[in-house]
Amino acid sequence: MRLDDVLPRWQFGEHHDIAFSGSVAAVERVTWREVPLFRALLFAGSLGRTRMPADRPFLTQLTAGGFTVLSRSADALVVGAVVRVGDQTGPVPLGDDPAATFRAVDEPGHYKVAFDFRVQDGVLRTETRVLATDEDTRRRFRRYWRLIRIPSGLIRTEWLRAARRRSA
Repeated sequence: MRLDDVLPRWQFGEHHDIAFSGSVAAVERVTWREVPLFRALLFAGSLGRTRMPADRPFLTQLTAGGFTVLSRSADALVVGAVVRVGDQTGPVPLGDDPAATFRAVDEPGHYKVAFDFRVQDGVLRTETRVLATDEDTRRRFRRYWRLIRIPSGLIRTEWLRAARRRSA
């Protein structure tokens, strides 16, 4: 299963790539220590209350925080979350068949975010896609996207570089 299978259309997105000669498994071994920008942003946003073990895999913490692995293969990893906005803000549990649940959510007041890492022809690429389920949520997310798009891209770039170092 690929990113196109879980989120074929989207309203917000970005991609990054890097020359690479390893396996997508290197992405899953990247630790918090290797993604310092995210650690710094998390620390600043929590006023220092949040402490993450530096040797803990970065992906492990993301999945503990509401993201779910939607698909994993030898050359690709797809991760996603459905987030409810409004009165009951937060990630939606995706259950026993997370990819199917992810695809099925279309009620207003949600946005779906998915990203992948895939290795092809000596390149490790990551792509992020976001789809809001209604116009109000899209407008609200657009404001948020303006704030996070650049830091998010820098974090993805750090993650790619760390995976390349791990695969060397």
